[in-house]
Amino acid sequence: MSADMNSPDAVVSMVHDPFLNTDDACSYLGVPRATLLTWRVRRPGYGPRAVKAGGRLKYRLSELDRWLEAHEESFTDEQVEAAQAIEQKPSPPPRKVIRTRTRAATRRETWPGRD
Repeated sequence: MSADMNSPDAVVSMVHDPFLNTDDACSYLGVPRATLLTWRVRRPGYGPRAVKAGGRLKYRLSELDRWLEAHEESFTDEQVEAAQAIEQKPSPPPRKVIRTRTRAATRRETWPGRD
């Protein structure tokens, strides 16, 4: 049995896990391009895995989802309440800077015996 590549079902199964270029992956993750490239170069193994195809980096959509899920943080109720309390705390008024004296002008004094 051979699969007919012209059937609509074959095309749908091939696009099930699309590749995204670097700009699309950055948009999907919500990070700048420099951040994604820094993860790849300076922190090997930290960022999502990429495939190099035709001299360009491509990211599988499923790999981006897997990476996001692996880096998802879970907070306890106490941590959420503490974060909300910090956000609601009023900030202190700005401090007024008071200058008590001006900077003295620098001058060279001549010492006896030095010219």
